[in-house]
Formats: sequence, C-alpha cells, structure tokens
Amino acid sequence: MIKGFMGKTHALLSVMLLSTLLLVPVEFLQQMLGLLKKDVLFFILGMVVLIGGALLPDLDNAQSCAGSTLGFMGSICTIFMQSTATIIYQLCHLRRDSQSPYFPHRYFWHSLLAGLGIFALFFFGMPNNDLTIVQAVGQMGIWAYLETNTAMLFFIWLMFMAVLVGSDMVFSKIIKFFKLPKLLSYILPVLALVYMFFLDGTHLRVLGILIGLGYIYHLIEDCFADSGCPL
Repeated sequence: MIKGFMGKTHALLSVMLLSTLLLVPVEFLQQMLGLLKKDVLFFILGMVVLIGGALLPDLDNAQSCAGSTLGFMGSICTIFMQSTATIIYQLCHLRRDSQSPYFPHRYFWHSLLAGLGIFALFFFGMPNNDLTIVQAVGQMGIWAYLETNTAMLFFIWLMFMAVLVGSDMVFSKIIKFFKLPKLLSYILPVLALVYMFFLDGTHLRVLGILIGLGYIYHLIEDCFADSGCPL
C-alpha cells in the first residue's frame, strides 16, 4: 500500500488496465480493439483521452494535475465537484459517519456511481453510426442535432478537458527526452479536437467509453492507496 498515486501513475495504470480489458472476448470490447488497431491517429487520440479521463476525478482536489492544466476551467469544475459532494454527503451520510468533510476530496466524485454514470451516458447515449458531427449538423442543423443527441454536448465538453489534460501529461514526459517546442503542447489538443469532428459516430462513441473507463480506472487504482478510496 502507498500513501497516494500521482498523475503519471494513474496514467500508466489506466493504459495497463485497458490493455488487459481488451483481451476479454466481449463483442463491444473487440470492436474497440479493432478500431484502435486500424488507425494510428485514432489509437493515439484514444490513449490521450483515456489518460485524460483517468485524471479527471481528481478535479475535486484543488491541488490536482488536471486542475493546474485546465486553469480557470479546472477551478470551476473543482468548485462544482466539491460543492455537490458536500451536499450529497449531507443528504446521504449516516448518524455514525464522520462530520461533514472540510475538504471534500474522494467523496461522491470518487464513487463508482459517478464513474458508472459517465460510462453509461456515453455507452448508451452516443450515436453508433457512420455520420460525422460535421455531416450530422449539416443535415439536421446544430440545434436539432443537439436536441436528439443530448449526450453529445457533455461529451464535447469532457472530451475537450480530457484531451487537454491527457496531452499535457504525455507531452510533458516526451519533452524530457526530445527537444520539442513548448508551443506543441497547445497545438496538439486543438488538432485532436478538429480531428474529432470528422470522426463517425462509432469512433466518437468509443472515445466516450474510453473517458468513462479512464474515470472508473482511477477509482479502482485509488482503492490500493492508503489515503485513497475504501472498497
């Protein structure tokens, strides 16, 4: 047991857990594996999104890697997550539980309920078709598209955060071995997001599932730390 995991540990463990999961002979997992193996760019984006998703739960901590990367947007998420976690604790705690948390890190947003909720939203709520976002909006119009794909707006927002956080984590390790301009750490997330808008619904659904899996993996990993999540 160790006191706690750092961001890079969560990133590496999440990639390992995904690699293990993809060996399971279940249809949708094998479909994911096939899509990830088929396209190098999609594979890279998928790993970045997985790592980003694995770092998002720690936004309920003001000192997190994800929060420092996201800046003002991360601060808003931290305030929201800490506030809702405290309210939920007040409504759901039992008489013998500890007093209301002064520092609500690893409460509701580190529960399996939150992780499974994000996973289920993208697994069941994302379209599984051959249309890209650009094509679908062109056919239906942006408002009609969002009305019939309510999970998409949440997906784009979480995708943006996951790409920023994941690419920053990966790029910060790469520049230790290769002399690359820091500007690339800002260009790469933008290119990834542009690329996302030209992926079909099946590929987008896989990216959403990877965000959810990364989130759940973080919770599983924290079960093995002294100051983490009790099982």
